[in-house]
Amino acid sequence: MHWIKAEIHEFVIKNWRIVKVATTKAQRKLFFNLRKSKKQLSWLTKGEVEAMAENLDVDIKTVYEMEKRLGSHDAAFDFTSDENSEEGYSAPAGYLQQSDADPAALLEYTDWKQHEEGLLSQAISELDDRSQDILNSRWLSDEKSTLHELAERYNVSAERIRQLEKNAMKKLKQAVVLEA
Repeated sequence: MHWIKAEIHEFVIKNWRIVKVATTKAQRKLFFNLRKSKKQLSWLTKGEVEAMAENLDVDIKTVYEMEKRLGSHDAAFDFTSDENSEEGYSAPAGYLQQSDADPAALLEYTDWKQHEEGLLSQAISELDDRSQDILNSRWLSDEKSTLHELAERYNVSAERIRQLEKNAMKKLKQAVVLEA
């Protein structure tokens, strides 16, 4: 019988509200004893709080906290206008919305980004080896190379490397714009 009663109490605590009300052992004690100990529907007096804390062997602060939790009401996150009986009250969904968290927009952005990256990879693969190396060294690697370093590697002037880079970028732009 004891275990059945304990399971029923656990069920009541878990399903009392949407948000769990009693999380600690002291709060669970207070959950069942708080309402039956109160003499009226108003807030507990200081004497009643002290007596209850002493009887249940809990902290006075915990009694006040549980009284506040049990006295509050659940609020709907999102409701229709006919559910809004209080004038001037707005649902949390009205002011907690995050404009950049639209799942459809995020999916579209991710798809578009993957598409652009694919186009860029395809366009780079169509360049000659020297142009690919110049672009990778100048723009895509963690340690960026200077025009002079690449000029030494290919035994040409830095100006020629700049021209090759500019031509490669132009080809990339054309390939990506045509495919997009």
